[in-house]
Formats: sequence, structure tokens, C-alpha cells
Amino acid sequence: MTELTTTAPVQDDKRRRRGGVFLRFGLAGIAVLGIGAAATSAAWTDQAWFAGSASAVTVELQGSVDGTTWIDADTSAAGIAVAIPESTFAGLNQGADRTYTLNLKNSGSTPLTLGTATVTTDSGTTTSIFAGTTPATAAVTGPVATTLAAGATTTATLRVTTPAAWPATYQGKTGSLTVMFSGQS
Repeated sequence: MTELTTTAPVQDDKRRRRGGVFLRFGLAGIAVLGIGAAATSAAWTDQAWFAGSASAVTVELQGSVDGTTWIDADTSAAGIAVAIPESTFAGLNQGADRTYTLNLKNSGSTPLTLGTATVTTDSGTTTSIFAGTTPATAAVTGPVATTLAAGATTTATLRVTTPAAWPATYQGKTGSLTVMFSGQS
């Protein structure tokens, strides 16, 4: 008589299950490695870097009385403004008409557009030749060039006049004036 055992199919069944589990883990591992390999190959990178510097322009309008010695006259304070020689407008009489050439230079690094000159006198002072009912007048014509390239120069003319019938009440009086130019980039 032959004896049959039921353990053989159970063991085969366990082996099949174990083999299926190993097969599933193996396939999952291959899938993960495949995705990882694809992700790694897609992640290759390279870079290009740039470095540099930047700078701003310089804006510098200078003045001169002789066209050779240039002064950074950025305010009207004494000792900073370009001083017009006192003799230029000294001894004014009736019907006087005197002019003086003012020199301007663009010492900056960019072209400048020059605005109209502003002339300020001490006309509020009663002892000034620029005050009263028939005062002396001061005006600027120019500058000759209204756009100055970097390093370029130009001139303007300051003119002081007195009326032909300038009253004797102005004898011995003095006055002061300031001329201001501005340059814009």
C-alpha cells in the first residue's frame, strides 16, 4: 500500500509563493533602478557664469576766467565761485556797457545739456547799483554751445549796462552779482 502525503502540494505551494514574492521584489528593484538610472542620466547639468562691474557717469561743469585754469565752482560761496576780476565792472558811469567772457568746460564723462544762465544781483539792497528806479542791469547771452561733449568747452557773455540818464544818486554805490550755469546729463 502506498501512502500519500499531503505535504508535497503544500510545500510546492509555499515555494511558488516564495518564488512569486522574490520575483515581485526583483521586478520592483529593477523598476527602481531603471527609474533611478533614467533620473540620473537626465540630471546631467552644466553652468555658465558671468561676472562684471558697473559704473556711473561723472557730471562736472567747470568755470574759468581765462579759459585755461578750470575751477569746480559748485556753489556761490566766496572762495569757491569763479571770481570775475573786480576791475571788470569798476568805475561804471552813465551809459556804460561792459562785457566779460565766461568760460565753461564739461570735465565729466558724459555729454551735458546747458541750461539758461541765472543772474542774481543784490537788487534788494538800497545801496546797490542794481536797486532803485533806474538801476544798472546784468544779463548773460549764450552759452554759444548748448550741448557739451565730455571735455568740450564753450563761452557765454556777461553784460552789465547802466542807463544813459543814470541819476547822480547812484554815485559811489556798489553792487554784487552771481551768475549760475547748470549742466544736465
